[in-house]
Amino acid sequence: MRLNVFFTPSAIIAEESATTHIYIVIDVIRATTTLAVMFEQGAARVIVAESLAQAQTAAQRLPGWLLCGERNVKPLPGFDYGNSPVQFSQLDLIGRDLILTTTNGTRAFYACPEHSIRLAGSFYNARAVAAKALALARQHNSNISLVCSGEYGYFALDDAICAAYLALELQRQYEEQARTAPLLIDESVHAAIALYSAYPVAKLIEHSQSAQSVILAGLPEDVAFCMEKNRGTSVPTVIGKEMETGLLFLKSS
Repeated sequence: MRLNVFFTPSAIIAEESATTHIYIVIDVIRATTTLAVMFEQGAARVIVAESLAQAQTAAQRLPGWLLCGERNVKPLPGFDYGNSPVQFSQLDLIGRDLILTTTNGTRAFYACPEHSIRLAGSFYNARAVAAKALALARQHNSNISLVCSGEYGYFALDDAICAAYLALELQRQYEEQARTAPLLIDESVHAAIALYSAYPVAKLIEHSQSAQSVILAGLPEDVAFCMEKNRGTSVPTVIGKEMETGLLFLKSS
């Protein structure tokens, strides 16, 4: 089993036999944290859209679904909710269905190969998503790739550091299971771990464009929430496409 990190979604294009990978998509501030919280609060189903037009069309075709999302941190006119994990943590979503579109994170799911297994990872659900990814990798005899959503297509420090934390958790759990074959670590993982060692939380927040954008938008509590580790147990998982809209469909596992 091999473990690697893609620091931007566009890097996946160069990967050979990519459909054999388990992909953990990371947009730690805020989309993949928010997805985990949605399911923790009882959401039944979530579909993710790449564009505003897709999300709005989906809302027209799926009456009763909550329309959620943001662009450049800002809430969107006509949407029910934004992309704040703090806000969603205070809602009762039991049995509700949601549509989510965000600036970076929801797009990253679409960058992964169409038939691959895709999980939403963050600090919030790190232990749970690592356990799920390892179980799936053993089941399918596959590798694990950590996919950083990035910021507007560019490298994002916060996602890279979260990828490192998830990689360390994956290694820890793999070793605890006393596997006979070693977990093969790509040099991209070593690079991410070096960044993780160099940027403790306070320094990360100071230097992360994603964090600073959210703070400047008046939502510093969202950043603090996204830095909390192993608080949740839900693992949002792409299970296919929603029939009416053709958009990616997630449930918690």
